[in-house]
Amino acid sequence: MKDIDMLFVHPSTHCLSLGSRVTDLVTFVTMPIGTIALADLLERNGYSTKIFHTGIEQMYNRDFQVEDLFKKCDPRVVGIDLHWFVHSYDAIRIARIAKEQSNAHVVLGGFTASYFAEEILSSFDEVDSVIRGDAEVPLLELMKNLKNERLSNVPNLTYRRDGSLEVSEMSYIAGEDDLRQLNYTNFKLLSNYDKYHRAISQSGDLDPYAWKVNVKRQAWVPLGRGCTVNCSYCGGGSMAHYGLTGRGRPVFHPTEQVVQTLSKFEEEGIDATYMDFDPFPDRGYFRKLFEEIRKEKVDISTEFALWSLSDRGFIRDFADTFNPLYSTLVMSPESGSEEVRRKNKGFYFGNEELFRWLRDARREMVSLEVYFASGLCWETEENFDETINLAKSILDDYPVVTISCGALVMEPGSPRFKEPEKFGIKLKFGTFADYYKHFMGLAMGLPTETQLGYDTIWQSERQIVENSIRFEKMIGTGQPSRWLSLLDGEDVLMFKKLPFHS
Repeated sequence: MKDIDMLFVHPSTHCLSLGSRVTDLVTFVTMPIGTIALADLLERNGYSTKIFHTGIEQMYNRDFQVEDLFKKCDPRVVGIDLHWFVHSYDAIRIARIAKEQSNAHVVLGGFTASYFAEEILSSFDEVDSVIRGDAEVPLLELMKNLKNERLSNVPNLTYRRDGSLEVSEMSYIAGEDDLRQLNYTNFKLLSNYDKYHRAISQSGDLDPYAWKVNVKRQAWVPLGRGCTVNCSYCGGGSMAHYGLTGRGRPVFHPTEQVVQTLSKFEEEGIDATYMDFDPFPDRGYFRKLFEEIRKEKVDISTEFALWSLSDRGFIRDFADTFNPLYSTLVMSPESGSEEVRRKNKGFYFGNEELFRWLRDARREMVSLEVYFASGLCWETEENFDETINLAKSILDDYPVVTISCGALVMEPGSPRFKEPEKFGIKLKFGTFADYYKHFMGLAMGLPTETQLGYDTIWQSERQIVENSIRFEKMIGTGQPSRWLSLLDGEDVLMFKKLPFHS
């Protein structure tokens, strides 16, 4: 057994379907790429680290158990990312195993852990601490101070001491100079990293069935952190970022660092990347970035998620920069109703503007993905019919566009989670315990009381789910990798993919 300073463990969401066929799915496999940067940062500061992705380990070795990790190494600290709420149950389950199998200090991090830090520590003795918000300096300080139990010296930390909770000052917010020092390409710290890059490019449940062809290798590109708007349904908007990290304004990774990351990706044989950070409509940062990518002759594809409509010049710039094989621009109007869209989206645009953007993309011969949602606030059944009609109109004029729709799941920290009455929401998910119980039920194949975590005063949860299924049956053209899919009897329910909350 090898001694190791820190073992990073990524949880995966398990869903057991007991319908007409029993299916054990490992889903929502994407790991926050910041995990690699944190492990690399510790390595460069003299700490030994290793990352294990439990979903990938299990997908390629059905006999894998989390307990096996502690037969290979004896860690001083176990770090578990709990960024997305879909990992609520599995993160705690892994923490429990870590405590049973070792004497390690167990620390959680990520948006969900940050938001529910005190509840988690009050309810689960297997968790020793939670790093809130940005984790780079706090994690280094935790490693330095753990031996002497001086955790009060660690910024952004919530921890347990003598039976009571202690909360250190939120004094660390990563700036550009901090981001400049991070390396997101030290993949060798991740066990089975080659299989990981292939698995996340698959569609749907991401279980490696024989009929799924691993055509490409994919990676996520960190571009920055923060947001400038507050979409009603998003737990990573401007207010959420300020509350969770103290960040009042988005910060970008230096363009030269991003180009170096992409170059390293290309060297590693990665074909496609995913970019989801677009907080300013002027996009001056991307003009400079794309120019530098072309200058360095980096040959790679990307899926770029636009947060607002762009002009034709940006589309042309995008087309001139990236390999067209897997490259697409992504837009999420969310609703076909302009009124509903205006009340929910931080970056508003009308349908006429949307069609202008579609025409520009067609003229530049750029592939597009367009995504809608059900379950928006102020959305009625009639409004959702407008969504279906808009999707039909888009397909009539742009038949090669990928179009899909998923039901929104209640995100902790989103405006409608924090102020449900203002947004016409009847919450069913209100605490960490609610998320934990829900995803435990999914993992065990037990009936769950709710799928989305809410009703609206305009539509019931059942209506919202049925709308998304109706859309997919009438319109769906398909890229399930953009969604979290769960089996419910014979229907595949498509839930809106969680944003990356960069």
